[in-house]
Amino acid sequence: MSSNRAGRPPVANITDALRKAAERAMVAVGYSGMSVDGLVTEAGTTRPAFYRRYPSLAHLVFEVIRDQFGQGQPIDTGSLRDDLLTLQRADITMFASPLIRKNLPGLLEAMSVNESIGKLYHDEFIAPRRANVARILDLAAQRGEVDSSRIDVDLICDVLVGPILSRTLLPIQVGLNDRLARDLIEIVLDRLQAVEVAPRR
Repeated sequence: MSSNRAGRPPVANITDALRKAAERAMVAVGYSGMSVDGLVTEAGTTRPAFYRRYPSLAHLVFEVIRDQFGQGQPIDTGSLRDDLLTLQRADITMFASPLIRKNLPGLLEAMSVNESIGKLYHDEFIAPRRANVARILDLAAQRGEVDSSRIDVDLICDVLVGPILSRTLLPIQVGLNDRLARDLIEIVLDRLQAVEVAPRR
C-alpha cells in the first residue's frame, strides 16, 4: 500500500513538482505573491517536504532562475565589440523576462536578510558572468584591441549591468532594448580606447 496520499506525486517527483509550481507562480504573480503554502498545495505535497529540499522560498526561486539562465556562455567572436554585443543582448533578454523582472526585486530583499541566498546569488550567478566579461577583455588584449593596463573588470561589469538593473528594478518607464546594449558597449569601448579589428570569418 502506498504511503502517499491520494493525488500527491510520488516522492521522487516532489522536487520537480515544486520547481514547476514555482516557475508558474514566478511568471504569474512574482516573488511577492508567492508562498510556501501555495506552492505545496499546487505541487500536492507538504511544508515539511518543501523544507527538506529548500531552506526557504528564496532558495527555490533562485534555483529556478539559475537553471533557466545558467551562468552565461563563453563568447569568442574574434571582436571585442561583437563579443560585448552578444553578451549584452543575452543579458537584456534575460532581465526582460518575467522570471527576472517579477522576482528579482523580492529576491534582492531576501538577500538582505539571508546571507546564504546572497552567497548563492553571488557565487552561482554574478561571479560566473563577471568572469565571462573578464575573459572577453583578456582575449581582446591578446588580439591587441585594448591595452591590458586600461582594463578595470569590476568597473566595466558595473557599467554594462548597472543601467540594465536600474531599468529592471526602478519604475522609470524606460524599456530594455538593443539601443541600450549598443550605447553601453560604446561607453566601454571609449573607456578602453579600443582599436577595432576585423572579426574572424
